Amino acid sequence: MRIPEGLKELLRSARGLSFNSKEVEEGYIFFAIKGSSLDGHDFVEEAVKRGASAVVVEKEVNLPKEVPLFRVEDTRKALGLCADEFFKSPSKELKVVGITGTNGKTTTACILEAVINSSKGRVCGLVGTLEYRLGDSVLGKGRTTPDAITWHRSLRLFSDYGAGWVAAEVSSHALDQHRVFGTRFHGAIFTNLTQDHLDYHADMEDYFAAKKRLFIDYESEIKVVNTDDTYGARLARELGKEAITYGKRGSFKIVEFNTSLEGSLLGLEYEGKLLSFKTSLVGEFQAYNLAAAIAYLLSAGFDESDIKRGIENLKVPGRFETYRRGEVAVVIDYAHTPDAMENVLKTAKRLARGRVIAVFGAGGNRDRSKRALMGRTAESLADLIIITSDNPRWEKPEEIAEDILGGIRDRSRVLMELDRSKAIKEAVSRATKGDIVLIMGKGHEDYQEIKGIKYPFSDREVVLNILSGGRNAL
Repeated sequence: MRIPEGLKELLRSARGLSFNSKEVEEGYIFFAIKGSSLDGHDFVEEAVKRGASAVVVEKEVNLPKEVPLFRVEDTRKALGLCADEFFKSPSKELKVVGITGTNGKTTTACILEAVINSSKGRVCGLVGTLEYRLGDSVLGKGRTTPDAITWHRSLRLFSDYGAGWVAAEVSSHALDQHRVFGTRFHGAIFTNLTQDHLDYHADMEDYFAAKKRLFIDYESEIKVVNTDDTYGARLARELGKEAITYGKRGSFKIVEFNTSLEGSLLGLEYEGKLLSFKTSLVGEFQAYNLAAAIAYLLSAGFDESDIKRGIENLKVPGRFETYRRGEVAVVIDYAHTPDAMENVLKTAKRLARGRVIAVFGAGGNRDRSKRALMGRTAESLADLIIITSDNPRWEKPEEIAEDILGGIRDRSRVLMELDRSKAIKEAVSRATKGDIVLIMGKGHEDYQEIKGIKYPFSDREVVLNILSGGRNAL
């Protein structure tokens, strides 16, 4: 797909781009995009009244003759291409590394960011679940992968501020909706694919097809794939010699991984050489996040010493984030899928000298089918389960909890406390010597979304208040 010539000419004088008619200003180009609940074609007239200098559509609309109208096959793709053109193709000036997969995107992106920024003369920006940032400067927060305009604008800012790299989480929603369309990637990484987002995708094949687009529809020099994952193995076969593989059977072969609450040691075999890396990251699942990042970095020409320095003291907010009170450990993790829960629970089970106490809920208005699976996973690995509220959104927390309970047979080890703060306090108060309290689902998030409102809430703040004996603690 190409930008129509007349539209390309108008981009040079446009004051801005928008797909929201209410944000249109004089001289903006408006893109009519059909969403799940609203159709931008119904708001073309409003956009023109607000001063749109041109309109891009997929279907016929009535417009005053003096307003240029461009009809294209796909307005989402057109928006991506036009945003890239409007912001002067920043991805051609940067080495953008896109990371996709169900789990591990955030940590893998943070590993890349830490290593690149610790390498002399190199600067890396980050786009993802945590925030959009360059060093200490936060450019924004929001979706894991932003809309096309914000995406290309952010890349332009990264380049203008001196970055040479950008480590970016690329979600299946973003790929399906062409939010990164028009981007030239330097690297693409596939972490894994497990059940999630089936409220959006028709089934797992549809979910996989969306993820695969990063490797099929976009240009990239380095393609890194986890072949221990069933879907990753399929993708690697399709890519053939283009794929750089990692895992226990990959070309970057995981041969050793030892983890404790103090950190981990990874052994990788590559081209007949054994490489050893020490890191503060905790959890057996981190072996894959580390291997993914290291495979890209070594393939991109980074030195082993750069990597070792970058990951040694790395901390990722809300990813097996550990606090201590005597001989009790309290861990906060973002795990909110059955597979992610299984990974962190298995790690906690192996590290605990006592019990594992699991605190979790499930998000409202999202894939309902995974809730019982989450309950089943917790029952198989935790000694005590406290079901609580996550982000219920527009659903009733008690109904979400009942869905989770549907996967649990033995309810003698289950407590229900829908007030998340009270649930965390209950878990910590029950913990004794050698126990690990594992609080899952929200990780780094600093809010709880209820009935369309985001209320301030942080698992970390609740835990710190309890452990410090604050006035609101037990």
